[in-house]
Amino acid sequence: MPGDWSFLDSMWRWASFTTDASWTQAAGRVAIERLQADRLSRLIGWTRRHSRFYARHWGGVARRAPRLTDLPHVHKAELMASFDDWVTDAAVTREGVEEFTGDLARIGKPFLGRYAIFSSSGTTGVPGLIVHDGDALAVYDALGATRMGALAPAWNWNEPLSGHRYALIAATEGHFAGVVGWERLRALHPWFEANARVFPVTAPIREICAALDRFKPTVVASYATVLRALAHEKDAGRLALEPSVLWYGGEWLAPMARGHIERAFGCRVAGDYGASEFLNIAFECEHGALHVNDDWVVLEPVDENYAPVPPDTPSASVLLTNLANRVQPLVRYELGDSVTRVSRPCGCGRPFPVIRVDGRRDEILRLHDESGREVPVLPMALCTAVEEGTGQHRFQVVQTGPRSLRVRLEPASRSREAPARLKETLAGFLARQGLTRISLRVETGEIAAHPVSGKFRQVWREKPRHAA
Repeated sequence: MPGDWSFLDSMWRWASFTTDASWTQAAGRVAIERLQADRLSRLIGWTRRHSRFYARHWGGVARRAPRLTDLPHVHKAELMASFDDWVTDAAVTREGVEEFTGDLARIGKPFLGRYAIFSSSGTTGVPGLIVHDGDALAVYDALGATRMGALAPAWNWNEPLSGHRYALIAATEGHFAGVVGWERLRALHPWFEANARVFPVTAPIREICAALDRFKPTVVASYATVLRALAHEKDAGRLALEPSVLWYGGEWLAPMARGHIERAFGCRVAGDYGASEFLNIAFECEHGALHVNDDWVVLEPVDENYAPVPPDTPSASVLLTNLANRVQPLVRYELGDSVTRVSRPCGCGRPFPVIRVDGRRDEILRLHDESGREVPVLPMALCTAVEEGTGQHRFQVVQTGPRSLRVRLEPASRSREAPARLKETLAGFLARQGLTRISLRVETGEIAAHPVSGKFRQVWREKPRHAA
């Protein structure tokens, strides 16, 4: 029916791409490289013919079989500025997409009956609207079903009778990739709808723990910092949750933090590397290595001058090419993360290259309430509250003391009302966490962003002067 996903169409596409993903993994490295080259060639041809933006952007590049590295890279800001020329379906317009995403009741619903929309600010401060077609969505589902071996059998959409209960703790006040993907699956699969719940990351940690203990999920998915906070609550005896697997994404997870989480819950912690622009860039194997799904996505780690970096060298940024999505092509799109290609083969034997990702490294703030009790404040929750409440996307929050925060805004983003609105939004958010009378100081200054990617550290605790 209008406004709903077609179960038969989605499953037909999923079955086709699942067969393809399974065959490709078994076929080996040579077959993967041939398949990638063929898909890349067809994507470039399609994009040049159907995207007015790319036709202009590639105007100086020879039409006959260009190499990927012959094509200029692109940034989110320039794509968003030419949104209507970027997309390849004239029915998709920025005005229509913005109207759609402005309605939270439409989270998880199809746009125009056939597209998924993910809104994203990332860590560049430039809001993005990413449109995915039916084939791209089926590819992401197929890659998750066939290659997330570290999570099997708990994370298996084909086993509705397995008795698992699924919990997602994420930002819910927007059309973000995590909650949109989750609600789409709930709409497609009645068994999943009956056994899956979404919990807002902006809720106080005590409320999240109480809700989890009532629901008793066996699979919990969230950001790395959320899992770290839950492990702290588990150690303190304030959480009885006993999951069979924990999944993280969206943030970097330090090995020491992973060990703490696994000891606290007595189960495996696994994850993947993805983005709103491509949900399943890389998957974690049972050895803990991240393998790139390079039959469907091309990653180019580059230096400050956009030249390729050698293996085992951290990049300044990374360029992404999505081989699955045709409605809004992404070719040599600057994702911004620092990625290292690992030369040493993984012991799991899978034919996909291994990478390390130096992603978002925000810290959990630990503020004191009026009684002196320490209250953890999750960085993703804080950022979501500020972005949704003020419309500001480039800011930094630093804890300067047990009951004090410093917030920095860029001069260009500071209107006369901005500081007062930001203070009001933050104070309201903190009050919901049980934190009142927190000192908030708003200042104007340049944001410490990476000179190439534009990404920046957003939330952290200031170390005491005597600390090394």
